[in-house]
Amino acid sequence: MAASIPKVSIDKLIEIVKLGGKIRTGVDIFNKQGRLILEKDILVKDSSPLLNVKKFGITTIPIVSANAGGLWDKDGRPLEMPAEPPPKIPGTTSEIDHKIKEISDLKKAASEKYKKAKVCIKHALKSIQDTGGRFDFEPIEDTVTELFDFISKNDTAFSYLTREIFSYDDYLYNHSINVCAIGTVVMKKFNESFSAMVNNHLNNSQAHAGEPATNQSFNFFMTDELQDISIGFFMHDMGKVLVDRTILNKTGKLTSSEFEMVKAHSTYNGIKLLDQNHLVNPYICKISRLHHCKLFDDEERCYPESKPPSEIPPYVKVCKLADIFDAMTTKRSYKDALNPVGVVTDIFHKYAEKDHLLQFILHSFVKAVGIYPPGSIVSLTNGQLAYVMDSKGPALIAITDINGQALKAKQDIFILDKKAENNGLKIDRRKPPLAPVSAYKILPDYLKEALQQ
Repeated sequence: MAASIPKVSIDKLIEIVKLGGKIRTGVDIFNKQGRLILEKDILVKDSSPLLNVKKFGITTIPIVSANAGGLWDKDGRPLEMPAEPPPKIPGTTSEIDHKIKEISDLKKAASEKYKKAKVCIKHALKSIQDTGGRFDFEPIEDTVTELFDFISKNDTAFSYLTREIFSYDDYLYNHSINVCAIGTVVMKKFNESFSAMVNNHLNNSQAHAGEPATNQSFNFFMTDELQDISIGFFMHDMGKVLVDRTILNKTGKLTSSEFEMVKAHSTYNGIKLLDQNHLVNPYICKISRLHHCKLFDDEERCYPESKPPSEIPPYVKVCKLADIFDAMTTKRSYKDALNPVGVVTDIFHKYAEKDHLLQFILHSFVKAVGIYPPGSIVSLTNGQLAYVMDSKGPALIAITDINGQALKAKQDIFILDKKAENNGLKIDRRKPPLAPVSAYKILPDYLKEALQQ
């Protein structure tokens, strides 16, 4: 009888809840020591209890519908039980082929999302220019919700949503999407890590007090709040459409009056646009107005100056970091794009050790963007170059031999973990990774063909 009870991947259940859904197991879940870690009657509305279950090494959970167990979406509609993936048949598809197809499919899906988002922001900004400030908010809300869902399901999706910009006139459109994509991933990681820290603290406090554990489920931000924040990221620079383009693309240093005009995109224009369109969501408004504020007391060229760093919400700080990262790694009419890895390092050094909350945000930023982002090429200490398939690990494919000669045949994926480091194989940190756009030029043909959009 037990064999017929459907089981669902813990990761799939976490995904359902993060998208606003709910689950009930209908059966008590115990860890290996026999301790109850999730009660059968609990309606799980956030990911913390499931993350706690996963922490004990449990990968699947039975859902017993006969005991009121089930899955529901954010609107309360029952969800079908996800089908378990068929077992892999040895020898049919290599690990490298499977991973390449996975990335290729993700790139294709990301490309479609990107195109749709670009049409949306273009239409909104044109409407503002044509009407003097009016635009339709609903398409923006729908587009960003779709982006949010896509990024929530794929941690590395933003790597394929963001890209180097070759069209100067399109900068504002692409920048809006890039900041939304990067900021959404950073917020996701920040919310998970900060919420987990608080929950662990609460549970440990109960344990020290001799009280029974209640599996605390504190969340800094709920799913609907995170979606509003992502919309704010997407709209953060809309006020720039009312700034003279010649000033925005000026190659030389701005005069004081020109800088005041640029500052007005957030301190005046952005708020004016939101007021004109009766948008009062506090997350969107604060992001629009404050994303150039100081993150520490002595930071220069920040505005508005009236807000001290302690009063800037964490999601606004995330927007500022994403804004800086994309601006520095994007080609403009007056500058070349910088290497993303160097930019991550510079941002971390500038904002590190300022305050505890900003430190949490910085670590989430580095985890999201990645020291070795997917698609980049790194140098190894044995002289080889390797392509980064996944920043977790990281997971690499060698593309040259130790003498720097190109490897034409497919290579196995290897994880550069502690075991590899103990054997003397490491990433050569003296040589910065090649950015994805530059890296593509020296990839072997089998990777180029599989990864091109």
